[in-house]
Amino acid sequence: MKSYHSHYVKKLLLPCLAFSTLTGVFSAIVITLFKIGANFVISVSNDIYDVARANPAWLLLVIPGAAVLGLVSALILTFSKDSRGGGIPTSIAAIRGITGFKWLKSIIVLPFSTFITFLGGVPLGTEGPCVQMGTAVGNGVVDLIGGKKHRGWRRYMMTGGAASGFAMATGSPITAMLFSLEEIHKRFSPLLFSVVSISVAVSQLTSQIFAQLGFGSTSLFHVDTLEYMPISYVFAPVTIGLLCGVCSIGFIKVYNYIDNLVRIKLSRLSIMIKFPIIFVLTALAGFFISELLGTGHEMIDHLLGDHLLESRTFWYLLVTVFIIRAIFMMVSNTAGITGGIFLPTLAFGAIIGALCAELFIALGIIATEYYTLLVVLGMVAFLGASSKIPMTACIFAIEALGGFSNSISVIVAVTVGFLVVETSGLGDFTGTVIKTKEKAIHKGKEPHVIEVPLTVCEGSFVIDKELSCILWPASCILLSIKKGPNRMGKIGIAEGDVLTVRYITYDPPATADEFEVLVGNQDEEIDKVMRP
Repeated sequence: MKSYHSHYVKKLLLPCLAFSTLTGVFSAIVITLFKIGANFVISVSNDIYDVARANPAWLLLVIPGAAVLGLVSALILTFSKDSRGGGIPTSIAAIRGITGFKWLKSIIVLPFSTFITFLGGVPLGTEGPCVQMGTAVGNGVVDLIGGKKHRGWRRYMMTGGAASGFAMATGSPITAMLFSLEEIHKRFSPLLFSVVSISVAVSQLTSQIFAQLGFGSTSLFHVDTLEYMPISYVFAPVTIGLLCGVCSIGFIKVYNYIDNLVRIKLSRLSIMIKFPIIFVLTALAGFFISELLGTGHEMIDHLLGDHLLESRTFWYLLVTVFIIRAIFMMVSNTAGITGGIFLPTLAFGAIIGALCAELFIALGIIATEYYTLLVVLGMVAFLGASSKIPMTACIFAIEALGGFSNSISVIVAVTVGFLVVETSGLGDFTGTVIKTKEKAIHKGKEPHVIEVPLTVCEGSFVIDKELSCILWPASCILLSIKKGPNRMGKIGIAEGDVLTVRYITYDPPATADEFEVLVGNQDEEIDKVMRP
């Protein structure tokens, strides 16, 4: 038992604590700097469009300027393909082992590519790049400090970095922890929880120190305490949930259609042409309707803070903004322009909630003081339905949007929206984006189905860890375990155990390397099977 505790401390506890702490600290530093830069660029973009609206002749400069930004973005992303598209799907695909990931390029290239997106006003968010940079930081910490000896920690620290990035972007650390388990891995394990909780706690502590020094902010939205809505008004969250669920179904179907159009039917069109076109169309649309530009953060703040009639915002304008923003976001994402889809998703939900609130108030069935609450319900119901992360959405409403006193209404709205999408048989929006990335990366390649027995070698990463704690390569199925001779007093996997696995891979050598990082080098016969 003493040997077990010594092994536990040296091989699990100390590396977990050290790597997670470093991941949290460096994620906070990198993302704080990124957020400061992003806020500045967004402010400059808003000023440029404001001046252009006041002086329409400036449109003659804005349009070619947008085309140049699109061309520069395309040039940058030709160099770094990992920085294309939504940061959250990119991070999840890399963490799950579906795609490769070059962390140094991401840290260097991603900020500049994202700044160009924001300067052009393309409707994508900041949270995706924050998550991807956190993922890159976690990968880099293990590569630079852990070396070959600790490579088994790589995907765990990528998860910790992703959660830290999400917490930094949204100001909601508990939501970030749940997001990493519900969305990224879709399962729970003590080791994952330990890595994520330490990384997030350290990143939040570091970011709060920076905030006190005047560098950045730790919150995403500033929502006052919401009025408690009695249970007699339960029809409101049910209606909002139903509408968000139906809109999410349409949202996912339209995305699939646009993805097919952009990625397949327009596949011969180079991004050197696609990007300038998207940037120019965005500039033209944003010149006439300012709500079509940017991350959606300002629009959400506006909808949370002002009753529509009081702010002279008309329902048909919101419907127009919803449709056009959705199309521009989907086209931009499928084309590969850098930016997040979390904030835009919240913006769509805010529009739905605001429209429902306006209708209920106009009919006299709900009082005006519940307006902001209904906007919040729309945000989280659409998030939970479209991405199929109901628990994350509920906690986000309570933690970041002041929904604690209305937790029942939050649960009802999110659950109804989620069930509507679940019964439709469609996959979630993030999963759809990941599948699109996977198809694009593996296009023209033949998958290999490999079944092989792996012997757990001395000193390997998996020893004394539970099966549920191991992040196996993508598509891996554990068929059987033959217990080895060294299990006396052992908990979890032991040296000498034989694990028979079956997996699908497009890159057998890379997957073989990943297995050997976990269980150790195999003999020549097994190696030949794994590297056909």
